[in-house]
Amino acid sequence: MKVDFIIVGQGLAGTLLANELFKQDKTVMVFDDPAAPKASLVAAGIINPVVFRRMTKSWLMDDAFPQMETTYHQLEDLLKEKLYFPGRMIKSLSEAQSVLWKEKVFANRLEEYIDPEPGFSFRNNNITNPYSFGCVNKSGRLDIQKLISVFSEFLVKQNSIRKEKFDFGKLVLKPELVMYKDVTAEKIVFCEGPAASQNPYFKNLKFKHSKGEILELKIPELQLNEIVNAEVFVMPMGDDCYKVGATYSWDDLNRETTDSARDELLVKLKNCISASFELIEQKAGIRPTMHDRKPVIGFLPDYPPIGIFNGLGSKGVVLGPYFARQLADYLVGASNYIHPEADIKRYFPSSPSSDQGAPSVIGSRR
Repeated sequence: MKVDFIIVGQGLAGTLLANELFKQDKTVMVFDDPAAPKASLVAAGIINPVVFRRMTKSWLMDDAFPQMETTYHQLEDLLKEKLYFPGRMIKSLSEAQSVLWKEKVFANRLEEYIDPEPGFSFRNNNITNPYSFGCVNKSGRLDIQKLISVFSEFLVKQNSIRKEKFDFGKLVLKPELVMYKDVTAEKIVFCEGPAASQNPYFKNLKFKHSKGEILELKIPELQLNEIVNAEVFVMPMGDDCYKVGATYSWDDLNRETTDSARDELLVKLKNCISASFELIEQKAGIRPTMHDRKPVIGFLPDYPPIGIFNGLGSKGVVLGPYFARQLADYLVGASNYIHPEADIKRYFPSSPSSDQGAPSVIGSRR
């Protein structure tokens, strides 16, 4: 079977890349292990264009945000599902944070995304009242879990997905193509999330994954439409259900939920709201991130048919469509540009003749 490209992994990155390639009339075969845990199946999908700590725009936001909106609306049309929920985020502010908010809104050109003046117009009797509230007008959420599920069904109908674990021993490399089992393609792109750190081809990439845990709660009294960002985020999901999170841990990178994370989140939640709640579920996942917190995209210097699309991290909902489009354009020859801060070449400063980064034994089979 011949396709244009093979994609390994159907989390957020793999889904977005496959979609962009379909839009350019290319064929793909996605290999996805149903048993492999995905960060995307835990992620809350919050859209936040602002770094509150410094009151700056998130990296590449002016370019990435419009692409994000265009992509998710297109996917809603394609899949006939509501996936993208634009809305407001309310940020709880101390007096010092209120001053910083007003100082930085114009200095850092944030007025497109936030209200210039923090104030007290937001009211909810169950939200603990800080000094003031700031409003992010361009926020919202993506239903990542539904997106992955319905796009998987779309791939099944296109005969473009195989739900099986990828076997590196069966990957064969030729000068201008790759072969995996009975599938031949021009290139293969690994979109494996945190599993990429175990991929033998990417041994000199510097991964720095983090574990995150979130809670799903029932809070009937809260009656909240906006996402609230305080000591934790509180995100409405409909039917009085909310997601609350998130924790960060860089040491214990298993996918087991912990009592300590649950207790941490609940203590912080009680500092933010006064309503009673019922704990429905606790989830844990590993965020795929790199040492410099930038995505990693591109192709191995010594193995040009082998590519990666990874490291989207906590801003993946916004950055994912931008880089998926960029990578798809590169793959089809419409552009030779990959953003230098995201390019895999930053991990290969030596000449292309270096033998680092990939095992010599894989792909030697004839």
